[in-house]
Parts: sequence; structure tokens; C-alpha cells
Amino acid sequence: MLYKICGRCGKKIAQGNKCSCVKERHKVYDKEFRNKESANFYHSKAWRKLTALCKLKANGLDMWELIVNKRIVKGTLSHHIEELTENKDRALDITNLIWISDKTHNFIHAEYNKSIESKKKLQEKLFSIVNNLGVEG
Repeated sequence: MLYKICGRCGKKIAQGNKCSCVKERHKVYDKEFRNKESANFYHSKAWRKLTALCKLKANGLDMWELIVNKRIVKGTLSHHIEELTENKDRALDITNLIWISDKTHNFIHAEYNKSIESKKKLQEKLFSIVNNLGVEG
């Protein structure tokens, strides 16, 4: 069996498995930092179904990497293009979601935080990716 070292805690774990520290990290984030209303939403059955559909429509691939960088990268999460805190009406709108990797998610939020113009420009690009791929409901 192949093993790898967790980049967060340094534990040795079997290849293809997630380290237990990842689940714990999410619990701590939800408990200490995340808005309670958002935490409840992200643990809802409706969200789990919608994010599974988003992943299915993207074939599990990071759509930003595939379309923009022409690279095949495994996606890990659904990202609200219009953030949940900004537009709750689109929380369960599949046309407001894009399947991406953690790395792309960090990039997107860094761009969102630069300026309003940067955020709007990137949101337009993300909506373009979603709409051109037929990833809408």
C-alpha cells in the first residue's frame, strides 16, 4: 500500500484517503468562524443534493482549470459565484455554482478581495464558463 504525508499535520495516511485533521478543521471553522446561518445551509440536505449535481455536471473536474488553463484538475467543491452572503436568493440556483478545486477557490477569493471591479470581472468570467458549458439547470 502506498502512503503519503498529510501537508497539514504530518501524519502518514494511505494514498487516496483524507487525513482526519481535514474533517476536524472544518468542524472548528464552522463552530468558531462561519456565520451560523451559513453553516446550517452548508449542512442541509438541499445543499448536499445541489453540490452533488454541480459535481456531476462538471464530471468532477475543476471547470476554471479546464476552460481557462486547459488543464485537467480534480475539483473538490461547489463555489457560489454570487456569494451566499450577498444574494441568498441564489443559494440553491445551479446557474450560480461552479465546481472547482481548493486552489482555484483560494484564487477566486483573492481576486474577489482585491476590488469590486476585480470581483465583478471574475464573476462575469465564471458565469460565462458555467453558461457556455450548459451547467445550468
